[in-house]
Amino acid sequence: MQRRINLGVHPPRQTCMIAPADRHGFTLVELLVVIAIIAVLTSVGLFGYRSAMNKAKQVECMGNMRQIGIAVVSFAQDHNGSYPQASHLLDASNQGQSWIHTLAPYLSGSDDVKICPVDPKGQQRLDAGGTSYILNSFLTVEKTGPFGEPLPGSYTKMIQVPRPEKTPLAFVVNFESGVGQNVDHTHSDSWTGWGSVVKDIQVDAFLTGSANNNRTKGSSTYLFADGHVENLAAATVHGWITSGYNFADPAATR
Repeated sequence: MQRRINLGVHPPRQTCMIAPADRHGFTLVELLVVIAIIAVLTSVGLFGYRSAMNKAKQVECMGNMRQIGIAVVSFAQDHNGSYPQASHLLDASNQGQSWIHTLAPYLSGSDDVKICPVDPKGQQRLDAGGTSYILNSFLTVEKTGPFGEPLPGSYTKMIQVPRPEKTPLAFVVNFESGVGQNVDHTHSDSWTGWGSVVKDIQVDAFLTGSANNNRTKGSSTYLFADGHVENLAAATVHGWITSGYNFADPAATR
């Protein structure tokens, strides 16, 4: 009787093939949902980027104003406490006398300190010897009589300003204004309404969206007479002016 030897060879197993599930593409509704989600994410990303860039430029502008504030104090210490005077009516006989040039010995660094980083006419202003920052005429234009005599009620010396922490010294110029050296001060004593304010200064210099017609969106930077710098919402300034409070006037209170 012959003995069978099992060599461990087994018959092949039959594998069970599972048919893949039916596949199909996106439906129109699914595709529209995906597109909408991508659009929202892109919008959020762009808004965040614009907001960050806006904030960076705002910080740079505030830094410029702080440097100008330090220079003004240094100038005043060397000139019997007087602020540098604005050009007021600059003519051919006193070219180069704009306050930004008067401060030149007290300002270190590049010309960038003279220009707000969001000013679309920044290079033009530099080329013309101007600046993006204008001084409060209450502090920098001497009140004089018909014969040039000084009148009471002037605030052209630091000691004369009753509330330096509440009185702005410098503003961001209205970007639509001219670029010459004589565009270096406000006409604050004429700020009897919102229109006269926005004609002088750019209250909405920093925007993350589009400006509205009455310019109450966004914000701007302000250098105060005590040297500190603030960013104020355009809506806040609008509320002050429309309520009768001219915040540029050193004697005004609210």
